[in-house]
Amino acid sequence: MERFLRYSLEKQRPIRLIFYTDEGKMKQVNAQVTAMTETSVAFTCLRPKGTFEMEKSRLLSADYKRGDEGQD
Repeated sequence: MERFLRYSLEKQRPIRLIFYTDEGKMKQVNAQVTAMTETSVAFTCLRPKGTFEMEKSRLLSADYKRGDEGQD
């Protein structure tokens, strides 16, 4: 998962993230990572529009966005 987060941050490309919300619901978004520390990640997404920051422990999965195979 760390590899996908770094890919998005370094290449400025969106990825697919699956995580738990504050309410305990699972959510999937296409997001671009804007900042990252050892324990947290910040990202922007279009739906819902905005910038978000969360603990990495809430992330369940990260993958390439549909149509992206990680090639430049």
